[in-house]
Amino acid sequence: MGKSVTLTDLEREREYCTLRFEDGKSFKLDYVELRLGCPCAKCGPRQENQQRLIEFREEVMRLRLDKPKAELVGRYGLRFGWLSGCSSGIYSFELLREISEKSGSIIN
Repeated sequence: MGKSVTLTDLEREREYCTLRFEDGKSFKLDYVELRLGCPCAKCGPRQENQQRLIEFREEVMRLRLDKPKAELVGRYGLRFGWLSGCSSGIYSFELLREISEKSGSIIN
């Protein structure tokens, strides 16, 4: 993405979240898709090829993905605290937008 992306609002529901960005676009994103986009050193390499991604998806689908805790990291990202699984990845606002555009549903 060429220009800066700013997340202005995050609403967390039981199975999905709604992300609103500065440009007015909003997305509904399932927690499974959010968890699959984790950029940490443990999860990132599991997204590098199709076979590893399939295995990672199967593992995540077996986990109980309750609504994660969300913590603002500076002015550029969020850290999600998953009750079962990783909690070390920092999701930049740019990454959240990419995941939302790829796997979320536009709601406006």
